[in-house]
Amino acid sequence: MPQMHIQPECRPCLERLIDLTVGLATNDPALQAEARLQARTVLNAEFSPTAISACIANKFHQVIKTITGNPDPFLPRKLTETEMARSIAAEIIPRWGPAPDSHLALAAAGNALDFFRSADEIARDMLTQVHFTGSQLQFWRQRLDKRPGLLLYLADNAGEQFFDLPLVQFLRDLGWQVLYVVKGGPIQNDLSRQDLSDSGLGAALEPIVDTGALTVGLELAQASPVFQYLFTEADLILAKGMGHFETLAHLPDPRLFFLLQAKCAPVAAALGVEVGSFVLRNACS
Repeated sequence: MPQMHIQPECRPCLERLIDLTVGLATNDPALQAEARLQARTVLNAEFSPTAISACIANKFHQVIKTITGNPDPFLPRKLTETEMARSIAAEIIPRWGPAPDSHLALAAAGNALDFFRSADEIARDMLTQVHFTGSQLQFWRQRLDKRPGLLLYLADNAGEQFFDLPLVQFLRDLGWQVLYVVKGGPIQNDLSRQDLSDSGLGAALEPIVDTGALTVGLELAQASPVFQYLFTEADLILAKGMGHFETLAHLPDPRLFFLLQAKCAPVAAALGVEVGSFVLRNACS
């Protein structure tokens, strides 16, 4: 699988993310100006042909949080997104049948959630039956049929928890020891333990572990020793979302499967699919 290096069109996207995050973090014009300036300084210093967009975002998010004094700028957005996802999930989950692949498709549909997209656009994608492009469903099925072991389920956005639950339960019913993995704290609109507590779904998804890091995707070097050990020991890893693809695509790891919607041109190009496609792909493909 090709590595997910940055593309020229990633820069305006990262600039928009800076502006969005700063606006959510504080209403103070002076703090906004300083946070925006320092975040763009990070972007200018880090942007290079071999950089990874998610890793740059991780660096400027910390700068914005420190300057504004707001540890969770996206909290209001996450709460809104979670309630929207709860409502849509209640509507569409009954439409999916009991077939094993249906649980996977449902989890992929949840990945349509994104803070750069309108609620109508998200709802449209999530209410549409998922068709995987260039997928490796057969390889996934064969891997599941082997002797069950430890499976790390790397969660993505906060609202996706409702769409993840049926797949997590299905995998556990197959005998897999599924650990539902969330972020070590607030970062963008990604799922954390607090978000699970706020939604009331935490108990249903236990056992839950966190990465010990405040990063979009997964930068293993920043994860806690406990999580690094679990990552090494896992028999199978399912990583949801573009952030995980960006930060882990360089690993030729046969245990690692990516499940996502390719929402931007650079990610779609790296996967060899059209923008908007739903993808299940092994890291060694």
